[in-house]
Amino acid sequence: MDVSDLRTFLVVAEERHFGRAAERLGISLAQVSQRVRRLEDALDAELLIRTTRSVSVTEIGQELVTEGRDLLAQIDGLAQHVRRLAGGQEGTLRLGVIGSVTYTLLPRIAQIIETALPGVKLKVDAGMFTPAQEQALLDRSIDVGVLRLPLRAPGLSYRMVASDPLVLVLATGHRLADRPEVQVEDLREEAFITYPHASGSVVREAVLRQCERAGFVPHSLLEVSDTGTMIGLVASGLGVALVPRSAQSLRIAGVKYVDLSITENMDIALTWRRAGNSAVLRRVLGALEDAGMFIGPEKHSEVKS
Repeated sequence: MDVSDLRTFLVVAEERHFGRAAERLGISLAQVSQRVRRLEDALDAELLIRTTRSVSVTEIGQELVTEGRDLLAQIDGLAQHVRRLAGGQEGTLRLGVIGSVTYTLLPRIAQIIETALPGVKLKVDAGMFTPAQEQALLDRSIDVGVLRLPLRAPGLSYRMVASDPLVLVLATGHRLADRPEVQVEDLREEAFITYPHASGSVVREAVLRQCERAGFVPHSLLEVSDTGTMIGLVASGLGVALVPRSAQSLRIAGVKYVDLSITENMDIALTWRRAGNSAVLRRVLGALEDAGMFIGPEKHSEVKS
């Protein structure tokens, strides 16, 4: 059964007239007759009773009218859905994010997408370190990542969305907690709580660089995999930590955040594959651009030979 034949039959059934149906469809009278006859032959059933003066619908034809309208509505709805998918107006965007932006940048990104592209659904994988996001992008298990620079993997594009300085986290009873500002040199004898070496954390690397510039290597490193646990251990007095300022949004009791006299800014970027991306991603990038989300131009990671 041809869909155009079914559509033609339904118009004839509504008009009860071949000529008016031809005008409505913008085709010739002969084409209307041909399509209806072809549909009847395909179904091996008489659908219309034709006389020189009138056209009536048979009982079988009336059943087809009822079912056919539903079928065409489903087909038209499916076609519209596919067109919206192809145009990036509907679909799923798989988003990886570092843990510290879950309460800051992520809600803003989600709100922009929801407002501009209500047909796009977000699937968020939170708490992913930068190397894990890079690999997930290359493996195509996520479409876009919110991570900390620098990038190590080739074939990725990115645009900066924020810059997040490192701050010191101390237990409220710590000897340095009342200072308005602390030098990294003052932390020489402290135990540090930081992310695992195996995670490839950009923040961990920045913390160790800060200590190296201050002339020491932490004598004790307690490794934990997430920021909330890290700050909780600081509150219990097990050590100090350097974290991105955005981590303050966690609001964990028993700690105080203190500025460093000299600190590193941790650049945060939205990152995606340079090639082979979906229409949904292109739409999302456009919406974020329109909302003023980006800082600076698009850049690319170097392709390794």
